[in-house]
Amino acid sequence: MLPGFRRIYPLCIIILVLVMAQVSLAAQLRLPALFSDHTVLQFGQVIPVWGWAKPGERVKVAFRHFAVETVADSAGRWRVEIGPLDAGGPDRMYVVSGNEVVVLDDVLCGEVWLCSGQSNMAMTVSRCLNAEQEIASAHFPRIRQFVVPRTTAAQPRLELPLPDGSGDKARHRLWQPASPETVGAFTAAGYFFARELHNRLGGVPVGLINSSWGGSVAEAWVSEEALAANP
Repeated sequence: MLPGFRRIYPLCIIILVLVMAQVSLAAQLRLPALFSDHTVLQFGQVIPVWGWAKPGERVKVAFRHFAVETVADSAGRWRVEIGPLDAGGPDRMYVVSGNEVVVLDDVLCGEVWLCSGQSNMAMTVSRCLNAEQEIASAHFPRIRQFVVPRTTAAQPRLELPLPDGSGDKARHRLWQPASPETVGAFTAAGYFFARELHNRLGGVPVGLINSSWGGSVAEAWVSEEALAANP
């Protein structure tokens, strides 16, 4: 199965706050694991920002000059839209609900691509040709990778499992800027694609969402509806 790239337009989150308050110990305001420090959001598009809060609680989101708010539904789920966004950054994002505040640092806006497939996409830079030289020269802080944790489920999930347990420390390790310390674990096909795109676009940030699993069956990448429609 060949590796696959797909551009992600609604890739995003986040947020507003005019006054920063102390975070409640019984925190209910949270964002999907995809959104953390070092996140890359798709530029040039209206971006959905979503998450969970106390049911019926007002949620405020601020990023750059955008400031929007909504109310969490009876299940605590909320969603807003911001943008279109210009390429650039880094910027800080805020999400506020009641006395809870979530702040994301070092957020960029640029190209965001989904890197999916089996072993061809899962192969890392550490295993590619001239790996030692490639790793040593990987000084690209505006190229970043998010690795989708490998897990199985019978139905689509609303959230990803956090590695090494849960909490802010695990969450803020999910997006990694490309450096000699981190790039060895990047998808090789994705990294070289991102580097070429980054250079051709004059330094526009590039985010890679690495959702690959070597040796996985092709059926796992096909929706249940598509499989049911094919005799």
